Amino acid sequence: EMREPVTAVVRQISVAEAFANQAFPALCREYAAEAAIAGLPVPREKLSAYQALEASGSDVFCLYGAFLGDELIGFVVLLTPVLPHYGAAIAVAESLFVGGAHRKTGAGMLLIRRAEKRVREVRSPGMLFSAPSGGRLSVLLPRIGYRETNRVFLKEFAHD
Repeated sequence: EMREPVTAVVRQISVAEAFANQAFPALCREYAAEAAIAGLPVPREKLSAYQALEASGSDVFCLYGAFLGDELIGFVVLLTPVLPHYGAAIAVAESLFVGGAHRKTGAGMLLIRRAEKRVREVRSPGMLFSAPSGGRLSVLLPRIGYRETNRVFLKEFAHD
């Protein structure tokens, strides 16, 4: 008997739902191992910080999850604060990740397209992505209409 291929589904989820999903801790560890910025602290997703953002309203924070059945396989966190410099809500993809075992499902593109739909809904003039230099995302984004505009530099500061 032939089975239909399972397709990823993307939907908005709450912070509590993400943190409660049994696949979330492993996804976060994989994400940190692949995309952590050298010189910054090891990523430690802080539930209370994300809940505070979520409580500030959907015009500032949205979280979308990609699922295969009940399994969370990826996520995108979209922030859309009004930046004083521009006087407009500028969308920033704070986090975008799909687990390595699920990259061929199309979940990454589904997450990006859902985030883009939200950007249009809040009438942001654009969306900013940060991508690891030389990583898969930095190759993908120009192919789907994004252009490199800036480079990010980091200087580390030690504190007692």
